[in-house]
Amino acid sequence: MIPSFLKDINKQKVVLMTLVMRDFSSRYLTSYIGLPWAFIQPITHVFIMWFAFTYGLKAANTTSGIPFTAWLMVSLIPWMFISQSIIVCCLALPEYAFLIKKTKFNVLYIPLIKILSGMVVHGVMLVFIVLLLVFKFNISPSIYWLQIPYYMLATLLLLTGIGWIVSSINIFVHDMGHIVNIVVSILFWATPILWPFTTLTGNLRYLALLNPFFYITEGYRYTFIENVWFFEFAEMNLYFWAITLFLLFFGHRTFRKLQPEFGDIL
Repeated sequence: MIPSFLKDINKQKVVLMTLVMRDFSSRYLTSYIGLPWAFIQPITHVFIMWFAFTYGLKAANTTSGIPFTAWLMVSLIPWMFISQSIIVCCLALPEYAFLIKKTKFNVLYIPLIKILSGMVVHGVMLVFIVLLLVFKFNISPSIYWLQIPYYMLATLLLLTGIGWIVSSINIFVHDMGHIVNIVVSILFWATPILWPFTTLTGNLRYLALLNPFFYITEGYRYTFIENVWFFEFAEMNLYFWAITLFLLFFGHRTFRKLQPEFGDIL
């Protein structure tokens, strides 16, 4: 199952990366403006949020003294990658219908192609964030920044499981795209991105753990802002990886079970 899929990825990594770059090119480089579109949307989104909370809601620095803009950006950027990946994965199979009919091609790759394509943009945005943190907000790099690849890997695995689920179900339930958009919007406000996790008290704090994306968005804050190692929260790690592994195995099983019908429907 999953182990064999990982071995297959290693064998076909050249083909996979070729498809990822092809997907990235088709999404951005074929438009009139081209590559800048990949970064205009996330930068604009961050700017709007910053303007609204700085000048509209008059948000001050956080209780730790960190500028609110920096605090917001480091969680907003991974969330934009997460939300966009889930949405494009949902619609991925019809886009790659020509590959599904080729029996030698591993169809499990398709959602992963979309996720890795979005990760290219995410990687560039991370560089943009680092430059802002260092030169705009005077936040010095620290050894904690070395754990960001861990959070990127965690995000990749979580999104892969979700991508397999939503993409395969979307073939049979055409309302899935609308459902995913609504759920993503709800999760944005339910995840402590615009509001601090510390506002929850008592047992309400455990509600945040029910949302696995909190582990990622808060993890970016731990990395860039709060200087906290990911392994310092055993409960959060246990819950997140239990959910992620469940989604991977359930997503893999669901995708494989529905896959024989893809060619006929598409």
